[in-house]
Amino acid sequence: MFLHVKAVVLDARLRVLLGGGGNSVILVHGKDAFVSDLKFGDFALRLRREVEVELGRTVQRVLLTHAHFDHAGGLWAFEGVPVVLVHPRSRARLEQKGVKAKFVEVETEVRLQLGAEEVRVLNLGSGHTDGDLVAYLPGRKLLITGDLYNGLAGAHVADDDGGNIGALADTLQRLLELDVERIVPGHGELTGRAELVRVAAYYQEMKQQVAAARGRGATEDECVREVTLAGFSDVGDFFGLDSREKNVRRMYKAVQ
Repeated sequence: MFLHVKAVVLDARLRVLLGGGGNSVILVHGKDAFVSDLKFGDFALRLRREVEVELGRTVQRVLLTHAHFDHAGGLWAFEGVPVVLVHPRSRARLEQKGVKAKFVEVETEVRLQLGAEEVRVLNLGSGHTDGDLVAYLPGRKLLITGDLYNGLAGAHVADDDGGNIGALADTLQRLLELDVERIVPGHGELTGRAELVRVAAYYQEMKQQVAAARGRGATEDECVREVTLAGFSDVGDFFGLDSREKNVRRMYKAVQ
């Protein structure tokens, strides 16, 4: 799934390229385009061709939801883009790797007016990393989440990049405060609000059960045995890369 690119045309101005790394969104306005997440390797060239050849637009603004290579690794293919929106911590990680671009930092919120389209770039909290951004298009009730949310495949926490599963549970609740009907996750197919509600409930329930068990004096191993989350068999473990046990252990450390 990650290495196959599928174009989903939502309308004349908006399309999504699923796979090839992280999912990418192209929003055209006049002769220009806004793009979220740039994939990596040759998939970045595929994305650029979609914008410049298929749509005949020039990329003026890029959003990087976070610094991981499958979302930001294709920045080289978009050299010279005037604006690359990024969280300060993600910028620092990219620059530590020698990546250079015309970065514009977003700590809380930036509102863009792209023709008739409003795009709100938001930091609603940490989770996948400590430098996650989302994009919200209120006129479309559309949310672009990066890896904070991957549909019913479940979220993934990047421990080495400041990810925190306890913070993730709270950030997902903040996403639900937005008036959203359609969601472009970091990976996987487009989803709707119902799936986000379900995933947010899963991590919130995990947090509450682990906190309660710790409050009773349970050890980490006892939490793993007790917190089964049996009512959430539909929520996965990020394409098999994580597990419920691993996430419960993360949560045990996060809520102390």
